[in-house]
Amino acid sequence: MGTRILSKEEAAKVDLGPLAGLQGKWVSKPKPAMGWNVIAVPGPTSTQGFTLEVIPYEETLTFTPVVTAGNRGPFVDGVQQDQSLAGLMYEQVIHSVCDTDLCKKMGFGAGTEIHAERGIFLHVKNLNSNFEIARLSTIPHGNSVLALGTSVVGVPPDNDFFGKAPIAPRPVPGGKPLGMGYGEFQYEQNPQFPGVFDQSDPNTFLRKTLGNDKLTAMTTLIVSTKNKDGGILNIPFIENNVDATALTAVFWIETIMGANQKKFDQLQYTQTIDLVFPPTGFNQPIIWPHVTVNTLRKVK
Repeated sequence: MGTRILSKEEAAKVDLGPLAGLQGKWVSKPKPAMGWNVIAVPGPTSTQGFTLEVIPYEETLTFTPVVTAGNRGPFVDGVQQDQSLAGLMYEQVIHSVCDTDLCKKMGFGAGTEIHAERGIFLHVKNLNSNFEIARLSTIPHGNSVLALGTSVVGVPPDNDFFGKAPIAPRPVPGGKPLGMGYGEFQYEQNPQFPGVFDQSDPNTFLRKTLGNDKLTAMTTLIVSTKNKDGGILNIPFIENNVDATALTAVFWIETIMGANQKKFDQLQYTQTIDLVFPPTGFNQPIIWPHVTVNTLRKVK
């Protein structure tokens, strides 16, 4: 049972389930909206604290073409347990739009490509162990990701549904408390981008971008490597110096009624990657959340 990339005619007949709304090309919502990359990175010693990196970016995210696959399983009570999958290949390209001195110094100046990723979103139609979605990703840093998850269809009662994405560092499970030097009170607004959003919780930017737009339909996709059988594999250098240990992402595929009474498609997401830096004056490894958020519109 093989894998096939389908023609447009064949693809139109395939049941993609909750992934159907992802099809097409998405770009960052017109300015002043944009994506944000936020992470607090440790200094070389515990007395130097951390630097809060806040990088605005533009993104192109393309979901195509449609693929189908089948997995041959064992016989149970005389019936072969074959699994059916359908999905979308995707490509993500992100460029910095940050023109501050800090971004230029760190190598993230405006126009610099800061992320490239390719992968597949799969709709697991049967024998899925309660996880109907699988995201398989490869990143040139040297990471491979398998994140499993579920979907929810329906419009929420209001536009305040994003939850929180805290960026505060925390000890690895079983580690010692970080102490007062890493309290929430240190997470002040980065002076590069004052008042744009609450930088201690980048999801607040998603809420601000959505505003009071009227949602007429929405599909939510939730995937995580923390779900059973998910995970991240890293090349040795990454594992030894900035180990990516977990990824959780939520995608909101939205249909919005515009002011002119014409509907348009919007995609919002939040993603948190747990990065474990080795001990550098703290006598223990520390988890530093790396959060990215964006609002994109579908290109017709």
